[in-house]
Amino acid sequence: MFLALYHSLRALKVPVSLTEWLTLLEGLAKGLHNDSLEDFYYLSRSLLVKDVAYYDAFDQAFAYCFKEGALPDDLATREKILEWLQDPRMPRPFSQEELDRLKALPLDELLRQLEERLRDQKEAHNGGKKWIGSGGTSPYGINGSHPSGISFSAERQGGRAALQAFARRYRNLRNDLTLDVRQIGVALKRLRDLRDSGAEEILDMDATIDKTCRNAGEIDLIFGRERENQVRLLLVMDSGGSMEPYRDLSERLFSAAHGLNHFKDFRAFYFHNCVYENLYTNLNTDEFVPTAEVLREYGKNYRLVIVGDAAMSPYELMTPHGTLERYRTSNVTGHEWLCQLSDAFPKRAWLNPLPETYWNQYETVPTVAGLFPMFPMTLEGLGRAVRQLH
Repeated sequence: MFLALYHSLRALKVPVSLTEWLTLLEGLAKGLHNDSLEDFYYLSRSLLVKDVAYYDAFDQAFAYCFKEGALPDDLATREKILEWLQDPRMPRPFSQEELDRLKALPLDELLRQLEERLRDQKEAHNGGKKWIGSGGTSPYGINGSHPSGISFSAERQGGRAALQAFARRYRNLRNDLTLDVRQIGVALKRLRDLRDSGAEEILDMDATIDKTCRNAGEIDLIFGRERENQVRLLLVMDSGGSMEPYRDLSERLFSAAHGLNHFKDFRAFYFHNCVYENLYTNLNTDEFVPTAEVLREYGKNYRLVIVGDAAMSPYELMTPHGTLERYRTSNVTGHEWLCQLSDAFPKRAWLNPLPETYWNQYETVPTVAGLFPMFPMTLEGLGRAVRQLH
């Protein structure tokens, strides 16, 4: 049973090492689970799962092994099945006589036949009575009419299915969920370029221990220079208008970046809809710095992160006087200013709080994404952006 948990976690792509598994067995031998299934759950999760993004997968595997839950959701199998069912047929009406002829299968037989289908089926089948599909009388699929079966729909749709293969009993903790300040801080800490600086006056504990061991216990203190992060970060954020729904998310990012003291330098500016000739340092008092000055002063020495939905009217991006800013007189378009920023900052990224599925619904988003590597404003997206900035 315990070994089944290990294999289930590996099947769900949870990165569990053999060392971590042996540590769990050692904890069991010492009675740290207190002979309680609940305590064993927390013990095993704390030792085997290093990232909260895998909590959901762990819950699935644990429920399968110890609570008679559904079969583990093998991700490759899931994607294959969902591909077969991406264009489901609407069910045709069946008479009561036809429905009565369909034999209800016991659960063990239902699961056994499902394993056979997964092993033998190679493509989509719809409207039939055997394969995983839709619109027919097969026990497996969506929109079918079998009196007992397994539905692969994410939600119940009023059908007769005995089980829902992809239903979740546990709260998802995934890396595509909304960011909080701590998560942002952890992600930004990966944006480091540590280099030695200053005089050799910091005790190097690791080197001291190593040298002492080599000297058969005779203490030999080793000093080194302090390591300082050389990264300079420039954060430029869209504010107001269509960004209002994402104000809290933007504030979390600013709070996390501002609260980190390991950057060599950190600067923040604001704009509305698109970058023009001014970047604001205080929106309440209309204090600003000319964008040209920002380009000259920061340029290639800083990493640039822009936060915005890029979902503006095309004239705001392409027309010289497209913005509604009252005092704007420049003939340079927003697109030209973005091109200058793109040229000035080789290490740049654009974080977009707009759900990625909507990006192509706006003409301006793909245009901006052609100038700046664009990432969704999620934990996974921020992680990719940080890698881009290295």
